[in-house]
Amino acid sequence: MKRRNVKLNILGQGAIPASLASQRLENGKLKTDRRSLILVHPPQRGLLEGFSTGLVALANHVSDELPEVRVKLLDLGLASEEEAFQKIEQCVEEIDGQLFVGVTTTTASYQAALSVANAFKAADPSAVVILGGHHASAQDDIILENPKNLAVDIVVRGEGEIAIVELLRRHPHLEAVPNISYRNGLRPVIQNEMAPTLDQTQLDRIHVTFKGWGLQSAPGKFDHTTYVSARGCPLRCAFCSVANERIRNKSVEAVIRDLRFLVDEMGYKSIAIEDNFFAHSPRRTIEICQAIEELQVEVPFRWDCQTRVESCQREDVLEAMERAGCESIYLGVESFDPEQLLYLNKTRHPGSYLSILQNKVVPWMLRSTIDLYINLQLGLPDEGPSHRLNTLKLLKTLGQQASDAGKKITVFPQLHVVYPGTGHFHQGVVEGRFGPDGETVFERFTEWEARQQPILEWLGEHFAHGTGGIPEGILFRERLRKGEFEVNPDAIINVVNYLNAMAATPGIEVFKYGRYLAGSHRDSEKSVSEATH
Repeated sequence: MKRRNVKLNILGQGAIPASLASQRLENGKLKTDRRSLILVHPPQRGLLEGFSTGLVALANHVSDELPEVRVKLLDLGLASEEEAFQKIEQCVEEIDGQLFVGVTTTTASYQAALSVANAFKAADPSAVVILGGHHASAQDDIILENPKNLAVDIVVRGEGEIAIVELLRRHPHLEAVPNISYRNGLRPVIQNEMAPTLDQTQLDRIHVTFKGWGLQSAPGKFDHTTYVSARGCPLRCAFCSVANERIRNKSVEAVIRDLRFLVDEMGYKSIAIEDNFFAHSPRRTIEICQAIEELQVEVPFRWDCQTRVESCQREDVLEAMERAGCESIYLGVESFDPEQLLYLNKTRHPGSYLSILQNKVVPWMLRSTIDLYINLQLGLPDEGPSHRLNTLKLLKTLGQQASDAGKKITVFPQLHVVYPGTGHFHQGVVEGRFGPDGETVFERFTEWEARQQPILEWLGEHFAHGTGGIPEGILFRERLRKGEFEVNPDAIINVVNYLNAMAATPGIEVFKYGRYLAGSHRDSEKSVSEATH
C-alpha cells in the first residue's frame, strides 16, 4: 500500500493560537476553547479482566504536560453494550469544549474498540476519535482505509505520550504531530514520522496511578496489580509484536517510589511486574531486588514477574529475587520441542536452551521459595504427535523433579495465534496463508470471531490470549487460504487431549483462566461437544 510520509519539525512549530480556536453551537450547546481528553478501556467481555496500565501512564503524562486539558479515564471493561452506550453519552454530556477520545485496542478487543468509536461519534460528531495500542499501531493504514471505520479519525503508532500531547496542542494541524496516521481528503493514508521514544528521565516522571481513574475492572490480572518498570524488548520472537525494540527502564529510585505508593498509599499488596523482559540486565535486576528487599522491611508485599530462561541461569540473580520476596516467576518457555522453538524464533540453539531449563533453572527454583510458572503454546501450525510427545516427555521429567521437591510446576497454556505486526504475520502474508485478504485479514477475521460461540468461550476459558489472533493450528488451513474461517473439530480435540495429558502429569498443574474472565461467572470447564458444535 502506498503511504505518504510527512516530515516533522516538532520544536519549530508552536501550538494553535487560542484566538484561532473555534467556538460554535451544536445542538444548542456552547463549544468553548477548552479541550478534553477521554481515554477509554473498551469492553472486554470474554477476555481476561484487567485495566490497561498504558492508559494510566498516558493520562498522567498529558496532565503533567497540559494541565489546562481535562483528562478522564473511562473504564468499560466490564460494561455490557447498553451500559457502555449510557456511560459514553454521559461523558459527552459533561464536556463543554472540543472532545478528543483515545481508545486502546488489542486484536482481541478491536471490534469492541470500533463500537466505542462509533458510539462517541454518534453522541458527538465533532469528537476527534483516536485508536492506539498494539493492534492499531500495526494496522494503522488498514484501519483508516476501511470505509466501515470512518468513526476513527487518527491512529497512534507506537508510544502515545508525545503523540497525544502534540495532537492536543496542534489540532487541526496534523502535519506536525508525530507517531500518527490519518486521512487527508482523497489522498492515501498519511503516516507522520516517529518521535524518539521516552527516555529514563521522562519515564521516571510518569506516576503509576491517576487521580481520576475510577476503575471498574481490576487494576491487573490474577489478583495482582500490574506494574511496568521498563518498556521494549530487543529480542525477535516471531509470534510477538513487541520485538526488536530497545529496552528503556525506569531508574531504581523511581521503581521503589512507585512500588511504595502502590503498596503503602493505594493498599495493593500483590504486584505483578509485567515488563516484557524483566531481569534482562543482571546488574539492574540485582540493584532493584536489593532495593525491594529494603522496602519490604517497611511495607511488605508480594510480587511476581515474567522473564526468559536465559535470564534465570545466574544464581546470584535468582538469589537476589528470592531475598526480595519474589513469590513466582513466569518463564516464557513456549515449547519443549526443538522444531517448534526454532519456528517461534525463541532460540537459535534449542538443545542448549532446554538443557539450561532442565538442568539449571528448574532445579534451582524448586529448591527456592519462588514458585515456577511456565508458559507453553499449544496448537501450532503443523503440530503433530511427535511435537506433543517431546513436550509431554520433558514435562514429565520436570514434574517428577517438582514432586521430589514437594512442589508443583504450574503450566499456563496459550493457544498459538498470529497477531498483526509479528514475524509470523508478515511471513504468512507473503506465503498467502491468509487468503485474498492478505494483510487486511483482521478486518474480517475479528468480525467473524466475535460471532463464534461457544468456541470463543472455550478459548477464553482455557488459554491466555486465546482470542483476537488467528489460531492457524485449529482452523482448516486450506480454507483459510481461500479466505474462509472455520474451526477444525479434530484439531480442537487434539488440543483438548494435549491439555488433559498435561494436567494428568504428576507434579504439574494446568492453570484455569475461567474465573478471571471479564464479566464471566460461568463454570470453567467446557465440554468438547460444546466447543466443537
